[in-house]
Amino acid sequence: MCGRDSQFFTWREIHAFSGGLAVSTPEQDPEPNYNRAPTQAGWVLVADGDGAVATEMRWGLLPSWAKDTRLAYSTINARCETAATKPVFRAAWKQRRGLVPSSGYYEWRMEDGAKQPYFIHARNSPVLFFAGLWEQRGELLTYSIVTRDADPAIAHLHDRMPLMLSGDLLGEWIGGSPEDAAQIALSASTPELEWHAVERAVGNVRSSGPQLVLPKIA
Repeated sequence: MCGRDSQFFTWREIHAFSGGLAVSTPEQDPEPNYNRAPTQAGWVLVADGDGAVATEMRWGLLPSWAKDTRLAYSTINARCETAATKPVFRAAWKQRRGLVPSSGYYEWRMEDGAKQPYFIHARNSPVLFFAGLWEQRGELLTYSIVTRDADPAIAHLHDRMPLMLSGDLLGEWIGGSPEDAAQIALSASTPELEWHAVERAVGNVRSSGPQLVLPKIA
């Protein structure tokens, strides 16, 4: 699962690591958010002709038929194994796949009777591209992060992880067919990752600042 992440990349970094995908972005860099939580705003890259455009959306997918916004708390993640057939995600899987750029995400595991948070990020890149799905409900744009079984190297932190895509797959994910997306979900390799324990302050959604991603002081 992915229930908390961070966004402190620049648009220059998005362009440099997008594998040649032409991305239209605002002139001003995104406001850093070191503790992004569900229902908060985040950037999603959506198909725009042969390229993509960066669009701000709220985390927690809401299909057009949702009666209220409470559903969003249970749709922050979409399992790649069932998203194509699950009613809440089915239409988005067919027509509205996006890319969620992230500077890294957090997972918690029990250690000595308490939950210890870890910050997980790419070893060789300032940005990760998560496979995503998005929807529009009235004027509200919302998204979900697609997840998969965790790689063995990181499964000790959590049994699920975001579906992360390399630069050569970005265009195909947002512009290909649903069958293309299913094949990507099955075969995409995970970029090299690093992780370290961080202070428990990140567990409070009101906590913010670059100190949240720094290694925990022993």
